[in-house]
Amino acid sequence: MLRHRQIPRMSKLPGSLDVQFMRRAIALAMRGRGAVEPNPMVGCVIVGSDGQVIGQGFHQVFGGPHAEPQAIASCTQSPRGATAYVTLEPCCHTDKKTPPCVPAVIAAGLARVVVGCNDPNPPVAGRGVRLLREAGIRVDEGVLGPQCRQLIAPFTARIVHRRPYVTLKWARSADGKVAGAAGRRVQISNEASRRLVHELRARCDAILVGVNTVLADDPLLTARGVARMRPLLRVVLDSRLRMPLTARVLEGGGVLVFCTSAASPDRAEALRQRGAEVIGLSAGDGARVPLDAVLAELHRRNVMHLLVEPGPTLAAAFVAANLADRAWVFRSPRVLGEAGAPSAIALDWPAVAAVDVAGDTLVEYLNPASAVYCCAEASADIAKVLGCAAGG
Repeated sequence: MLRHRQIPRMSKLPGSLDVQFMRRAIALAMRGRGAVEPNPMVGCVIVGSDGQVIGQGFHQVFGGPHAEPQAIASCTQSPRGATAYVTLEPCCHTDKKTPPCVPAVIAAGLARVVVGCNDPNPPVAGRGVRLLREAGIRVDEGVLGPQCRQLIAPFTARIVHRRPYVTLKWARSADGKVAGAAGRRVQISNEASRRLVHELRARCDAILVGVNTVLADDPLLTARGVARMRPLLRVVLDSRLRMPLTARVLEGGGVLVFCTSAASPDRAEALRQRGAEVIGLSAGDGARVPLDAVLAELHRRNVMHLLVEPGPTLAAAFVAANLADRAWVFRSPRVLGEAGAPSAIALDWPAVAAVDVAGDTLVEYLNPASAVYCCAEASADIAKVLGCAAGG
């Protein structure tokens, strides 16, 4: 049984019904995770004058209808005079795959629209709200604003900051270890946590590891048993191309390997023959693959949410460069007790949520220095859905 803990407690918010329906819209929006990218996740709930939900919808797949027209079409009675709760400002631009949502909202005769957060996309960015008000519709903004902004944080990172949203993920023992002595592989987290990892991977567009993880663990880097609309891109940082040609990560293609000029051209060609795409970059600090250049290339490939499964060195590099936005840390009660075993990095970010996973604890941290940081309360509602993925 999972027990959800929120850190810290939610502050009391005004408009309890508005909060209730916006929470429902957030939960709906999350059902599009992994299918709508590179679009943002959006949910919409329509409530009649009697306070009853008469329609709801969410953006289900990239290129498909947006949340607002889905919700309007689902209404069990006329939406005229009703209130729509939408996590993201309705769009109004036309240079995209689907019609703009603002005209549909106006045509439906909605009397009020409650918006969680504004759209960071420059063609919208407040214009959708303005057009609704000009049409005589009451618009209230900012209900569960931090939660709604956190919901679209990967989209904001892509649109505004031109890089993927980066989540770090690792497991640590009760005595702070992440592996056995000399990097020996040990099972730190329990079976339920390992199953949850595949759920978390499926929520991302790409998984990145360093070559030391490949050498120590020989991972597949897949989301086994979890349906996805698109295959996961698997990324390996390997400055000198030390990865074995027999590495399991090379199975099935869809692997991107970043190296530096120190790598052997013959080795690069051998990896290409195994189906990998090899990209050489100018070396950064310590002759390592430069992380900023890696993120720029992944952005170019429409990777919106990147999951990094690092060892301590790579984790420290992402944190030191302020290129990570969030961390998911599985804390095991197991004491490894091995002298010389590598330790997890010390993370001074605020813990915003925790989920009990059959005795392990999954703790979510947000980077307060991140360009897309909202506030420590932003994940309070999101943590509930995160926990549900683990079976709660």
